Amino acid sequence: MLQIEACERTIGWAADATDRYVAESTRDVGRFLSRAAALGPQAAVTPFQSANWLAPWLKVLAPSADVEPLLITVRDSVRGEIAMLLPLVLRRFFGLTLVEFADLSVSDYGFPLLGPAAPATPAAAAEAFDAVLAALPPVDVIRLCNLPRFINGRANPLAMLPGTSPGSVRNVTALPASWDDYLAARPRKFRKALRQHHRALDALGGATARMITDDVEASHLLDRLDRFQRARICARGKRYVLDQPAYSNFYREVFERGVAHRFAMLSVLESGDTVVAIAYSLLHQQTCTTVRLAHLGEQWNRCSPGIVLASEIIRWLIENGVRKFDLGAGGYDYKKRLGCEPEPLLTLERAMSIKGRMALSAWTTFAGRRSLIQSLAAKPS
Repeated sequence: MLQIEACERTIGWAADATDRYVAESTRDVGRFLSRAAALGPQAAVTPFQSANWLAPWLKVLAPSADVEPLLITVRDSVRGEIAMLLPLVLRRFFGLTLVEFADLSVSDYGFPLLGPAAPATPAAAAEAFDAVLAALPPVDVIRLCNLPRFINGRANPLAMLPGTSPGSVRNVTALPASWDDYLAARPRKFRKALRQHHRALDALGGATARMITDDVEASHLLDRLDRFQRARICARGKRYVLDQPAYSNFYREVFERGVAHRFAMLSVLESGDTVVAIAYSLLHQQTCTTVRLAHLGEQWNRCSPGIVLASEIIRWLIENGVRKFDLGAGGYDYKKRLGCEPEPLLTLERAMSIKGRMALSAWTTFAGRRSLIQSLAAKPS
């Protein structure tokens, strides 16, 4: 694990104040998660900051990587109430010390956990972030990616800060009251293509979709999902990491932990005994976010099994009263075809040292930006 002397706290905490806010930093995962739990489930606006995701991330995935938790609590200095919690990490990258969200290419959105004193204006957000900066150890670059402006009507204080730049996009759609209403809202071309996909599947023996929210079948299905994704990603000449032990154990831990809360769901499209497509989704605050989706390929390609399975997930969500479907970050055409509308995601970059300023300057060049995207921002799936 990354060791940085400036982060060592003999009592585990450090605090610095601005006029309005005070920020504290800790590496004590248990204490941070207890504070998050005390705020209640509504504090986690996205599933990636919920306890069901964040606890396995900090306890399973982070220790396997060269990162160190940097967990920030920001309070209103007058009222004493929590404004926001920031699950950040420190990471070394070619001699630089970076501050990032708890991500490692698995968390699609960066959003603080919001407390009762959450900043509601750009000025308040800037003051709160100044307190965060005062509580940081010496670092070179702060790089916070995939910041939504709003989710479910709640504003992201980090997206209000000056100096943000466009990044990726979020893909989400509000679900109607019925499956027929959903189909009626899709273009005629989509409806026709979906019928063709089903006919192609019927010609290969037919297919059925199942939603799995218990862990009886999860283990072998996750193994198969890894194989599907590895084959697809490697065929494109890209690096695939999600089947490495740390990542594999992380996804299993999220699923097992989420069973009791109906947080994680596997969806499978099968033709007889053949698993044709698998999706891994998160259910959080009346929204389903699909974070992994892959299919068998080869003869099944012409059936578009990924589209078919995603449409069956949407049908199931509508029938079970889920209000939104989210296909995560990344601008892919199939997400638009399913009805998801792109919403901007922002990136916040701050140089905190001379070395950091030089790095950010280099990253703004085409070659530097391309290298950075490949090594820091690109999704491995």
